Order: sequence, then C-alpha cells, then structure tokens
Amino acid sequence: MTIAATFKWVRVTIIHPCPICGKPDWCLKSMDGKAVICARIESNIPAGSKGAGWVHQLDKPLPILPQPRPVAKQIPKATPGMLDKAYRILLSELRLSQPHYESLTRRGLSDAEILNLGYKTLPVAGRRELLNVLQSVQLAGVPGFYLDAGYWRLAGPAGIAIPVKDTRGRIAGFQIRCDRAEGGKYKWLSSRGFNAGCSPGTPIHVAGKVSIGCEVWITEGPLKADIAALRLGRLVLAVAGVGNWSGVIPIIRELKPSRAIIAFDMDKSANPAVKLHSNALMTCLIRLKVRTFEADWNVEFKGLDNILCQR
Repeated sequence: MTIAATFKWVRVTIIHPCPICGKPDWCLKSMDGKAVICARIESNIPAGSKGAGWVHQLDKPLPILPQPRPVAKQIPKATPGMLDKAYRILLSELRLSQPHYESLTRRGLSDAEILNLGYKTLPVAGRRELLNVLQSVQLAGVPGFYLDAGYWRLAGPAGIAIPVKDTRGRIAGFQIRCDRAEGGKYKWLSSRGFNAGCSPGTPIHVAGKVSIGCEVWITEGPLKADIAALRLGRLVLAVAGVGNWSGVIPIIRELKPSRAIIAFDMDKSANPAVKLHSNALMTCLIRLKVRTFEADWNVEFKGLDNILCQR
C-alpha cells in the first residue's frame, strides 16, 4: 500500500487552494489536513494510483476541511391534477386559528368569503398526526412534502396557508403568510432541499371568474388578488413579486382579455425596481395588442386591496 492510499482526499478549490503550489485545481488535500498531493511540485513520494502528482507530508497540519453536505435528492413536480388533489386533502385536515381569522377579517373579508377562499392555518405542532392521515395520498412531487426515514413529512413555516390557483381553479401551491416575518412575510410552501422534495416555482394566482375576452387586473400577491377580485368583480392575476411578471403572459395569450390593468403597489412611486417591472410588463402587453392601462391611487393606500377596502 502506498502512502497516498492511507489518506482520504478532497479536491482543492479557489477558496482552499493547494498550499504547495498555490493553485486552485488538479491538486488534492487529505481530509485530516496532514498531507497534499501536488500535481506541479515534486517530492520524493509519487502519488501512484491516486493520480499524477507527488505527496507532500506537512509538518503543521492544515485546518480540517468541512465535509461537503450530501445533496438531497430532488424529484420532479407532480401534475396539476395530482397537486390539486393532495392540497385539497391537506386543506380538509387543517383548521383556521382565531388569530388568523381575526387577521383576515381586518383585511375586509367576511366569514363566507374566508370559507370560500379556503384559507387555513399551517400549524407548528401536530404535523406528524396530520401526515398520518395523508400517508395514503400520492405525495411524491408535491411541493412541501418530503421523505424522512421512509415517512412523508410536511415542511414550511407556520402561518396562514393561502391557496394559489390556476385558470382551471386547481390549487398549484400555497403561499404562507408567516407568523414570524424573519426572512420575509410571505414564503412558498416548498420542500426544495429536502430528500425527495421539490420546489413549487412561482405560479401565478388566478382569482375570480375566468372567461375568454374578460377584463384582467394584474397585481402583487395572492391574498391581495383574492380581495381585489371580490371587490372589483373582475379577474385578477397575482404575481408573487413584480420580477415574476413574465408568468402572466401565457395566461394573457390564453384568455385574450378585452383590456388589462396593471395595479402593482404604490411604492412604485419611490421604488425604481417596481416601476421598471411595471413598464416592462406594459410594453409586453402592448406588443401582444392588449389594451393596457396602469392603475394609480392615493399613496396613503399601498396595495390594491387597501384602496378597495379603504384600509
């Protein structure tokens, strides 16, 4: 056995270059930091079967390199029909907490509207019991679910689960209005990065009655879109963020609206990025020969839902 065979080796990188030649490629470091195989500078110990180069034993061991984290196996997202079935069963097992109910009523929603929209509480506790009910459901490829020791588990922060629906009314995913806003007030229900998990992407939410040639409003956020659709009596499309506006274009092509009204938040007056994306969307819609308008209102009311409910 050669001396090289007694070590476990990892490739050098730009962050951790070879300490012998200083280069970020070709060379190897031992996992315990006691030796290096340098591909450029000779020693009296050839690397042999470990590759071209020479072994250099170090008088002072290098800091032990962190072990690379294994990459969790991801799987493709399930079909729209499978997503809808799994998510509707999940909703049937969830309840709406009193604090979340009160939060929604403060937004101007009635009891009947809250019930019809399907908002529920995604809790912290009780998820294992919840998954016991769902073990017989096809969960592979459903964002938010992942495998742990052979059992399906549910990821995602605690908060209000807001169903995001496509043009056929199928639930394509959930945005969670988080109880704790660290890292953002709204997050997707996702199991990206977990074993057998996947990402929902950024689906466009379709709120209101869908029909060819109808008037279409475009705003930010599924919750705002739901409220606006109820108050306007119009179809409202919601992007998860203004930078995701391109997702509405296939829907516009499908519906061929009589006109489109862009109604992004009023911080566009102070936020150049919002204005930039609003203008880009307007340009694209005009090129599609859609009569396009931009909605403006008193900046005292940030979102479309705020002005419609005067809150």
